[in-house]
Amino acid sequence: MTTTKKHISKRSPQYKIFSSDDKVEVVKGQVKVTILDSLRNNNMSFNEIVELTGKAKPTVSQHLSELVDEGLIRSKKDPNDARRKIFCINAKFLGDVSKEKKIRFDIDNYFSKLPQLKDPFEFYRLILRSLRAEFWNECINIDPILHNAGKRVGDVFYEELKDSDLNQLLKNIAEFWGNKQLGQVEIQKLDPLTIRIYDCFECKDLPIIGEPACAFDSGVLDSIFSKHFKKEVSTVETECYAMGNDCCSFVIE
Repeated sequence: MTTTKKHISKRSPQYKIFSSDDKVEVVKGQVKVTILDSLRNNNMSFNEIVELTGKAKPTVSQHLSELVDEGLIRSKKDPNDARRKIFCINAKFLGDVSKEKKIRFDIDNYFSKLPQLKDPFEFYRLILRSLRAEFWNECINIDPILHNAGKRVGDVFYEELKDSDLNQLLKNIAEFWGNKQLGQVEIQKLDPLTIRIYDCFECKDLPIIGEPACAFDSGVLDSIFSKHFKKEVSTVETECYAMGNDCCSFVIE
């Protein structure tokens, strides 16, 4: 399958939240954030981190030492050169916070729709979207938490959906989404595997923010297809109602 470039948020969060084994840390400072973001994707050597940050070796060494002390990263010997260290992430990314209030949403107006809703599905969808929008108003990004929650849900429902034949699995997914009123699933193509969802329960009525908003759906799809293909996959959302599109589109890498 071809590789699709992952979406990079247009917002510039100033603080990132990580959890280690025994505590939660709020990390600020561009160098530390850059190091942690990079180690979330790949393990790196000291020299690679120096090149990445563009900072002097003593500065990078100080930041790495602090991150190790905080329990957010750890080091191990390079299997190809015992004199070198390889650094890797030792914490889970929970979300980020920014002081820039770029997204405003009329929560009062949104909740005014509640008495009009007779369908319980619509009621709970509105609650979910309202909570999400309220976090945005406070400049708190909870996408990583929603993504992890989606993966857990995907783990649970995979047993109900699984089939050794990919086409049948896709039919099962479409029926599941429809029956649960999560949206209408359409398979756009198989290479790369691209799924479109119309009337997406997660984002249909969210404000347009110019970036994907379906972290929960992405997590569910991550889990389902990782289990089907028996290897880790990454679900990248390329279209979204929150981006002004008329559907949500997911590419399974």
